[in-house]
Amino acid sequence: MSLDERFATMRSIGLGSIDEEEELRVLPEKKVAPICYVWCDPSPSVHIAQGIMMVLNVNKMVKAGCRVKILMADWFAHIHNRFSGDMNDIQTIGCYMIEVWKTASLELNGVEFVWLSDEINRRPHEYWTLVMDVAINNTVGRMIRCWDKTFEYALGVYGMPADPYDRPDVVAKMIFEPCMQCAAVLLTKADIWLLSMDHDEDLEEVRELTREYCKDMKGENQPIILSHNKLPDLIEDDEFGNIGDPAWAIFMEDGEQNLSVKVRKAFCPVKVAQGNPCLEYIRHIVFSWFGHCEVPGKEEKSGGSRTFHKMEEFIIDYESGAPHSAEVKRALEEALKKIMKIVGVHFAGNSKAKHLAKAM
Repeated sequence: MSLDERFATMRSIGLGSIDEEEELRVLPEKKVAPICYVWCDPSPSVHIAQGIMMVLNVNKMVKAGCRVKILMADWFAHIHNRFSGDMNDIQTIGCYMIEVWKTASLELNGVEFVWLSDEINRRPHEYWTLVMDVAINNTVGRMIRCWDKTFEYALGVYGMPADPYDRPDVVAKMIFEPCMQCAAVLLTKADIWLLSMDHDEDLEEVRELTREYCKDMKGENQPIILSHNKLPDLIEDDEFGNIGDPAWAIFMEDGEQNLSVKVRKAFCPVKVAQGNPCLEYIRHIVFSWFGHCEVPGKEEKSGGSRTFHKMEEFIIDYESGAPHSAEVKRALEEALKKIMKIVGVHFAGNSKAKHLAKAM
């Protein structure tokens, strides 16, 4: 693969900032095998973006010649008291996720799994020195903006900063945690960080904090941030989805029946491509996995299916009214069933995988 092809492959995932494009372009010239870290938070419910999109993008990085290290952020799950803070349970969940990725065709040659707790325990002095240095070089207000958009709201509406000491829901850990996350990113000395794989915006401000810190502390290794678009919620009402409705997304644990119900209930406005979650799933999952999308005819048994090889072509036809939204949903449903069947069969027949799934 040529240098231009390596750059194009990595660039296709998406940059955290357009300012990093030139840095990414010259990176393959500087390093034969750049080190790319992927941040993952252990979760027993694996969103399809984390289960499939992550695999597709990690495989791209391996193809582009990177050494990829998937960092399981078990230590942060522990201090957040997720899963009662039990590190054994947290790491079991992490192992379950790793099994999902392996089954979903993760390119294992060139990929290493790393536990954040091990990295910190191996280099505690280096890590905590970084944490304190980030803290020394940032204000309390900057830390608040990393975890709470309410601060920005207060600035815009009231013209004055929100006082963190007057808020009962703020504890010191929340203000200090961005320093710890930033230090965790810097500790790895990665050339590239692949973030935003888990449908979570928690690290967006930390990403900016890391870049700012590296820029201010001239000489520090400044990682390039790759961040692909997140999949939108399947249901139209975001507020409804945020209160725990399982229909808002597809998860790797969904059986065929659940998957069918979710897709059929999904928001898919007729002749509207922009903001259409079904089309975004097709763009980022179906086309990326199969290289095409097959849309059945109006009647399930009538034949007359059509195969699209380019998303642009698919969008043009959809906006013209053919295919219809019902046909698009059927195409998405069938494609996802084929992908997820691979994982389902493995977890049903492999004793190790079955044990991990049962532990969830």
